Amino acid sequence: MENSTFGKDILILEGFNIPSQSCIPSFILLLIVYIFIMVSNIGLVALIFRNSGLHQPMYLLLCNMSINDVFGASIIIPHVLRDLLTPDSQRVIRYMDCVVQAFCVHLHASASHTVLMIMAFDRYVAICNPLRYSTIMTHRMVLGLSVWAWAIPFLMVGILIGLSVRLSRCRWIIVHFSCDNASLFKLSCESVLINNIYGLGYTVVLLGRPSAASRSPT
Repeated sequence: MENSTFGKDILILEGFNIPSQSCIPSFILLLIVYIFIMVSNIGLVALIFRNSGLHQPMYLLLCNMSINDVFGASIIIPHVLRDLLTPDSQRVIRYMDCVVQAFCVHLHASASHTVLMIMAFDRYVAICNPLRYSTIMTHRMVLGLSVWAWAIPFLMVGILIGLSVRLSRCRWIIVHFSCDNASLFKLSCESVLINNIYGLGYTVVLLGRPSAASRSPT
């Protein structure tokens, strides 16, 4: 397939290696998984908000995880479902759509870690300071932790994707079934040293902090 067939803002997706006879069964199975994810997580959030007895920090923080699961599934699965029913030659995506998808994919993955961190903090306070738990984990504290759990990944991922978007492009092929940061900077022929340095620091900060917290003395 020639690059000249497409405009500079159209990227080719080459991530699928599924036989044509398996596309429909794969579509049905993935659709069932998607429906299950959506129904279970949305149902859980609705149950917590409708039951006043569940308006406790642990359950309110759990809502963040369910919302993040719905967000992540909605970013990836509908796009994959569409591509399963699309011929190989027509599996394309606009560059800006790819950027948005990559941002959302990394935001979902990063928020999963930060939400788990605040849930671990909640359990730490409950175990180590049970008498002060209600005064520490107030609704205001839960709201503040939830905002930070999303704001920090949003900022970090914004910088991560921004460093890739600044690069010029000399390629138009995405070797995965969806877009991520690596797919974006691999489209460029420029040096990606800054991207690699920031990406390494981003990974260390995101994954290292929970590990350090788990080793903290009680």
